[in-house]
Amino acid sequence: MQYPAPPVPAPRARSRVVPVLAAGVAAAVLAAGAVSAWMVWGRSEKGAGPVAGPPASVPATAETEGPASGAPSGTPSESPSVTSTPPDDVPPPGYRAQEDLKGFTIAVPEGWNRTESEQGVFYNAPDGRSLIQVFVIQEAGMTPYEALRGASEDGRTNKPGYTEISLGRVAGEPDAPADSAELVYAYDREGGRRKVVDRAFTAEDGNQYAILAAGPDADWPQQRERLRVALDFFRPGAY
Repeated sequence: MQYPAPPVPAPRARSRVVPVLAAGVAAAVLAAGAVSAWMVWGRSEKGAGPVAGPPASVPATAETEGPASGAPSGTPSESPSVTSTPPDDVPPPGYRAQEDLKGFTIAVPEGWNRTESEQGVFYNAPDGRSLIQVFVIQEAGMTPYEALRGASEDGRTNKPGYTEISLGRVAGEPDAPADSAELVYAYDREGGRRKVVDRAFTAEDGNQYAILAAGPDADWPQQRERLRVALDFFRPGAY
């Protein structure tokens, strides 16, 4: 699945999209080919680079991995300008509010670099072991929950040691979109086991987005905290 966002607006009721428990990027049970392409599921871990995404539709959530280093393969892009955020709406220490070249705004860890591919926009840790992915779910008629369920089913088939830890609709988060769903999963890869948390939802602009945070299993729950911050400061744009 893939993910994708405008500049941070002046103080106003934030459309927080905090994670409830979803897991790395997943896709719905639409065309099996589309889901597989969307998730890519680290099939390039031998160093061949990610599988090309579908030409048109891309499931709601999909973790795309690159070479064995863990950094997704994509075209490095110029660093987008840092968004000017209001004093009362600034990310926590160690994060920066970023107006992405695709138009959306998100908060990511300081020092992480941006890459972009057919699977979406990626913000990668310097060591290549952790990342945040954003993409738009373009398959019509698919709910965020269905997209994540499909991605999980595909993961069982294509991801070594895949384990679905949790999958469900988000509840108890007043600021989260009503249709928010979350998937959490883990799998084996070169370099060790990886754990991912993925959130899919419909934003204010009417588009469905998927945002996921992935990293070494031993780092958990850092992935969840990174996703929480990313969602809290996410604003859709002209993706």
